[in-house]
This record gives sequence, structure tokens and C-alpha cells, in this order.
Amino acid sequence: MKVTYSAIIVLGNLMTKEGVLNGESTARMDVAIDHFFRYSVPFLITCGWAYRDDSEIQISEAMYQYAIASEQVPANSILKANESRDTVGDAIFSKQIVASNSSWNKFLIVTSDYHVDRTREIFNFIYGNNYTIEVVGAITSQTPQQTASESKSLLAFRDTFDGILSGDDEAIYRRLGEEHPFYNGVIHPQI
Repeated sequence: MKVTYSAIIVLGNLMTKEGVLNGESTARMDVAIDHFFRYSVPFLITCGWAYRDDSEIQISEAMYQYAIASEQVPANSILKANESRDTVGDAIFSKQIVASNSSWNKFLIVTSDYHVDRTREIFNFIYGNNYTIEVVGAITSQTPQQTASESKSLLAFRDTFDGILSGDDEAIYRRLGEEHPFYNGVIHPQI
């Protein structure tokens, strides 16, 4: 039985100021490109904003360029969620893209192995029950610090969105702009 996905959503990690992906971002892209080709997925969505103070390149654009260079993903099959600043934003802004395609309902999210559980919980919450989410992780050298950071970040996510119903786009977006420090003006400019 062949697995079919409406799209693959790949989360960025880091890049140089010139837009060269680091090893972790490259590993994620390699997994995404492999699955795109293997399962004949129609679309690839890259995520991430211009997070570096010394560069105007969006990581979603750097990932787009990497996919094009692979010669396995046509340019017209790649969409960019270039407003996302973290995993929560990756879910929210990629959902804004997919919501306009009413027939899309199953997604493969590509991240790193240590980040799979948190990513799954966040995407399932943001997307809600009308979508099927699967998450796969590129292999990394996991550290205890990463594990601790993931646990802390997941608790912060749960606290930030406490009382909001899964899949409630309007309430989730409003809470993002009010309470999430990457989007409410505390750390980065307010959305």
C-alpha cells in the first residue's frame, strides 16, 4: 500500500549569513527530499523567517534553494511559510497555506529526531482533528541538553495555549500574538 501525503512540511534549524544550511537543516532537507521523491508527494513546504541579524535571507528560502539544487523537487512544488519563527509558528503558518487547499488532509512533518515528540504534539494541536499528521526525524547526535530543552519548551507551549481548543485557528493566532514571546514583541517584533 502506497502512502500518500498532501504535502511534506520541513522545519528549519540554522544557516550561515550567506544562507548555507547547517548540518541539521541539511539532514532534515535530505529526509524531506527523499520522502518527496519516494512517495511522489505533490508539494514541499519549507518553514522559517529571516532570523539572523546579519542576513536578510529567510531560512525557508535557503531550504527552497537547497531543494532546487537537489534536482529532485521542481520549483513549482515548493511553498514557503516564511513568517514562522519557531515550531509553533511553523505549524500555524504552514496551516495557513494548506487551509486554502480543501482536499489536503495528510501531512508528513520533517524535523530532527530529538524534536519529533514536541513537533507532533504542537502540529496535532494547531491543525486539529481534520488533518492527519505524521512526524519523522532526521538522525542527530542527541544531547541531554536538547532533551531538557524540548521538555521545557513543551511545557511552555502547553502553558501558552492553555484553554484554547485544538484547531481553533482564530484563538490560536490571537494567543500567539498576545502570549508567545517570539511573536508578542518581547523577543522579536510583534506580529
